[in-house]
Amino acid sequence: MSKKPLVNIIIVTYNQFKFIRECISSVINSDYSNIKIYLVDNNSNEKDYKKLYEDFKKNRKITFFRLSENRGFGAGCNYVLKLIKNGYIVFLNDDAIVTKNWLNPIIDYMENHPDVGAAQPKIKDMKRKKYFQHAGAAGGFMDVYGYPFCRGRIFYDVEEDNGQYDNVIDVVWCSGNCLVTRLEVLKKVGFFDEIFFMYAEEADLCWRMNKAGYRLVFIPSSVVYHYGIGGPNRQSYKKIFWHHRNGLIMLMKNYSITEIIRYLPVRFFLDFVTFWYYLLANRIMSNALALAVAYLSFLYLLPKVTYGRFKKFPQKKINKTLSYPLYNGSIVFDYFLLGKKKFTDLNKIHMEDKILQ
Repeated sequence: MSKKPLVNIIIVTYNQFKFIRECISSVINSDYSNIKIYLVDNNSNEKDYKKLYEDFKKNRKITFFRLSENRGFGAGCNYVLKLIKNGYIVFLNDDAIVTKNWLNPIIDYMENHPDVGAAQPKIKDMKRKKYFQHAGAAGGFMDVYGYPFCRGRIFYDVEEDNGQYDNVIDVVWCSGNCLVTRLEVLKKVGFFDEIFFMYAEEADLCWRMNKAGYRLVFIPSSVVYHYGIGGPNRQSYKKIFWHHRNGLIMLMKNYSITEIIRYLPVRFFLDFVTFWYYLLANRIMSNALALAVAYLSFLYLLPKVTYGRFKKFPQKKINKTLSYPLYNGSIVFDYFLLGKKKFTDLNKIHMEDKILQ
C-alpha cells in the first residue's frame, strides 16, 4: 500500500484556548497519519499560550510559531506557507473539530482529480450536531453582488442535515473553516491577501483559483464540526464591519471593469437599505455604524486595492470551459422579499450562467 501524501495543517489561533486543545487533539487522533501541524499564535495571552505549548511540545507532528502581534488569519497562514516545501495544505480554524476519517475522502478525490484546486468538507454545528454550521455548511456560493450563502444556510436560516446535500459538486468558495488545497496551486495564484485581515480572504483566494483554471469542490463524505460564535444572527460590530468592507474589496479585486460598473451600484444600494434596516428596524446603532465605517475604510483602501489588481495579484486568463457558478440574481431579494430560505428554493437557472467575462 502506497504512502499517503503529506498534508500540512495550518491552524491560526488568537485567544481561543477554550477550543484549541480539542481542535489539535482531534487532528492528532484522526486516522490520516502523514501530517504536519503548524500552530500559529497571533500574540494571544502569554500565560495561556505557554500552557498550550507545554501540553503539546513533545508531539513531533506539531511546530509552534508565535507572532509579535495579531496580524489576522491570512497573514498568520502566509507566515507558515513561506516555509513549507511540498504537499497538500489545510487551513483549519482553531475552533473546528475534525472527525476520524475527515482527510481521506478529500485527499483521495483530489489525487484523482488534478483539476481541483481546493475542496471543503461538510461543516456541521458542534453545538447542534444534526445541523449545518453557518460558516461553510455544504459548500459556499455567492450572488453577483458579492453576498455569500451556502447550501444548508442562507442568512439566518440554517438547515438540519438530512442528507439532502450529499453529493460532490463544484462550488464558488470553500470555507476557511477547513479548506484543503495544494501548495503548487497557491504558488501559482498567490497566498492570502492580507488586506482582508479576517473574513472573505478564502473567497478571494478561491476566485483567483477559478480564474487560473481550477475547480473548487464540496466533498460530503468528509465531516468537520465547528463551534463558531453562535450563528449569523449574533453579529458583532467587528463582524459586520469586516463582512461589508471585505465583500466590496473582493468584488473590486476580481471583477472586470464592465462587471464593476454593472454590479457594484446595486451592491451600494442594497447596503444603503441595510444601513436603514439596522438603524430603524433593528434599532441597533452599532450595526449601522459598523456598515458606515466599513464604507469609509473601503474608500480609504481603494487606491491600494486598485493597485493590487495589477501588481500583487495580476488578473489571470480565464479558462472559458469553466463555469463559475455565481448566483445571477440577488440572494438578498430572494431571501427577504420572496421568502426563499433554502438552497433548493433558488432558481437553478441563475446558477448556470457563466457571468465571468
